[in-house]
Formats: sequence, C-alpha cells, structure tokens
Amino acid sequence: MMENILGWLSTQGLGFGLQLGAAFSILLGGWLLTLVAVRLVRRLVAISRFEVPQIIVEFIEKFIRVTIWATAGIMALGQLGVNIGPLIAGLGATGFILGFAMQQTLANFAAGFMILLYQPYDIGHAVEIGGTKGTVEEINLTMTIMRDENNNRLIVPNGKIWGNVIRNKSIEIE
Repeated sequence: MMENILGWLSTQGLGFGLQLGAAFSILLGGWLLTLVAVRLVRRLVAISRFEVPQIIVEFIEKFIRVTIWATAGIMALGQLGVNIGPLIAGLGATGFILGFAMQQTLANFAAGFMILLYQPYDIGHAVEIGGTKGTVEEINLTMTIMRDENNNRLIVPNGKIWGNVIRNKSIEIE
C-alpha cells in the first residue's frame, strides 16, 4: 500500500499539488478582488453628486460579491480538472428558464430600482398612482406599501407604479 501511495505521489502528486495551489490562489484572488470592488463602490457612492439609496448600494455590493465568487469558484474547479463546460451550459439554461418564469418579478425589481434611483415619492408622501391613493409607508425593490384613507394597507407592485402616472401631492412645484 505504501508503494502505491509513494508511486502516486511521485507521478501525479506534484501535479495535483500544483493544481490545488493554483485553485487556492484563484479563490484568494477572488476574495481580494471582492474586497477591493466593494470598497470602490462605497467610495464612489461617497463622492457621488447623487444621493444613492442604501438599498441600491447593498444590492450592488451583493451582486459584485456573488459574481466574483461564482466566477472564481468556476475557475478554481476548472483548474482542478473538473469539466466546467456542462456546468456553464447548465447555468445558462437555468438562467434562461428562471428569467422567463420570473418576468413579472424582474419587471417589478427593475421598476423598483428606477423608483429608488429617481425618487418620485418618498416615505410619508401622499400619492396617487394609477388611481390608487394613499400615504407611502415603505418602498423596496419589488413593491411599495401604502395606507389609504380608510387605513387599509395597500401593497402595490412597482411594475404597476413605474408604468403609470405618479401624482405626488406632498411636493409643491415652485
């Protein structure tokens, strides 16, 4: 048994050790790149002339982290000799299926991003959106929560808001 182990180490062990070291280096590089990219985003937001909502900053940071880590993980697996072609094809097919199945959710998400970026209304504002009147209680990436005059809680998908006329009764035009 010891002969088999020594034989494997002398023929394939060094190559595998180098592959393992390279994979680890790729993961370490991904970690460092994530730190730099997130700090860069925070610095750009801090010096920006625009007020960027915190929820958008957090989303961008999380997107950067997931993207870099997924890329580094796939590269590390490829370095270890794993055939990543089918994995990438499977991820592409899964992304297409999820995108098609979640069209409405993605539309609400995109509309929420635009609402948070342009801020046509804010929490506490009295608004009328597509015939729905109320006071805004919460805004997030997928929905806006309001209270109407009868104290009913209204949950309006952001996709329904962004495509309609938004009347903000709390802002005076000068």
